[in-house]
Amino acid sequence: MQWNRRKTVLAVPLFVLLVSVVGGWTLSRSSDDVDAHLKTPGTQTFPPDTVDANLTKPGLQSFPTIGTNTKNTGKKFTFVQLTDVATGQKGTITPSGRYMVVNFWFSTCEPCKREMPVLTAAADKFANTVDFVGINPNDTSTSAKAFMNKYGITYPTYLDNNGEQVTAAGVANFPATFILDGDGVIVKRFAGEVTASNIENELVSAGAKT
Repeated sequence: MQWNRRKTVLAVPLFVLLVSVVGGWTLSRSSDDVDAHLKTPGTQTFPPDTVDANLTKPGLQSFPTIGTNTKNTGKKFTFVQLTDVATGQKGTITPSGRYMVVNFWFSTCEPCKREMPVLTAAADKFANTVDFVGINPNDTSTSAKAFMNKYGITYPTYLDNNGEQVTAAGVANFPATFILDGDGVIVKRFAGEVTASNIENELVSAGAKT
């Protein structure tokens, strides 16, 4: 049989084009399916003991395959030994009988940066009735101090360099904010960036006064 070189040369580009079109359509369908899964209410499934994936914007849920924070509302918050950023001394936080806001952050976390003015303003507003505490598992003392100075953080902040507090609190994503009652029980937990209304509404409804 005689080989027709011209027909073969023309057939190869057509075959490549066909594969590209089909492959592109398949990939597009796959992406559409993922987008639909994220946007359709009720399609996300989380293990029963975990909720609230990390949020870069308040109220948005991320894809359920990423790590999630432990669902521990109603349980006692476990404090472990930490290092005070201001003094360098190690110790364990002890609830004072007042409501407490515990915020986990680190200096290169963009949502942490965005929410920090909200937290510092709330700390000033509720200074007479609520204790605010910051916990940083990622930075050096120098980096943490620079961040605190930049954002005007005056409430106590601690380093958790070995990650024991993060583990004890069941934090998988940052930022994470806990509101504790006077006995140290978790009454509310926010995964991701908080807003002024998030903090103020929860504290006011709990009876905290400005």
